[in-house]
Amino acid sequence: MEDRKIKFPKKSTLKKISVRLKDLEGSFILPQNSSIVDKAKYEICKQMLIYIHKEEINQKELAKILDIPETRISEIVHYRIAKFTLDKLLSYYEIINPKFIIKVA
Repeated sequence: MEDRKIKFPKKSTLKKISVRLKDLEGSFILPQNSSIVDKAKYEICKQMLIYIHKEEINQKELAKILDIPETRISEIVHYRIAKFTLDKLLSYYEIINPKFIIKVA
């Protein structure tokens, strides 16, 4: 097996990357002990993200379809569930999937 050295980026490169990533937020991960309402909101966000990929549209296009600001779509696809009520998310999802069925256990 060939002995290879792993190259680590220069400090200047790491600093540039750090500056670019500083203000970015990742997606929210649902804790295991979440309420049923939070789980439902999370699932709707997931289904909307699936819709974006399946329909091969971008966030701007979905915002137009739902007639809401693009920033709201960004919050949805990053699972910012605290920013939405369940009924608001359901009303958005109903626009793109009017035949969906909700099962309550």
